[in-house]
Amino acid sequence: MLKLTRMRAIFAVFLLLALSSAPISAAPPDGYDFLPLTDALRRAGAEGKPMLLYFGRYGCTTCRKMHAEVFTDAELRRRYSSDFVLAYVDTESAERITLASGERITEMQFAARNRILGTPTFVFFSAEQKPLFSKAGFQDTAQMRHYGDYVTGGFYRDMSLDEFLAKP
Repeated sequence: MLKLTRMRAIFAVFLLLALSSAPISAAPPDGYDFLPLTDALRRAGAEGKPMLLYFGRYGCTTCRKMHAEVFTDAELRRRYSSDFVLAYVDTESAERITLASGERITEMQFAARNRILGTPTFVFFSAEQKPLFSKAGFQDTAQMRHYGDYVTGGFYRDMSLDEFLAKP
């Protein structure tokens, strides 16, 4: 009996160690074609589309809230999936990405280099791959629609985001 209990304890410790060493990565919202950054950069350049870069991480409660309350909106999913190339970066990941310069760094290093201090953070790029603006924290469905309209409508060429959002 004592030997069986000891074997179970050893097995439990082994199982905990195995699970704790397994990489746990964050995931973008379901139903969207979020790509690794390297692939998204290539596709956005080839297709001449604007890009949305989403920085998230495992355990981010605000990310989960956005996935449940915002990214489930069918119209938003349709518009973002057709109008943008979508990229996802896990701010705690050791996965390597290749930058446009050819440099290889981890997603975590990329997030730190770009001063991403919290998740979620969304960075919008023009079709010319110029960063336009970023938004950190929870963004509701209406805000995400407005951001998409601002970028895809080309309004960034003539006015600031604040001016666009202030329009009646």
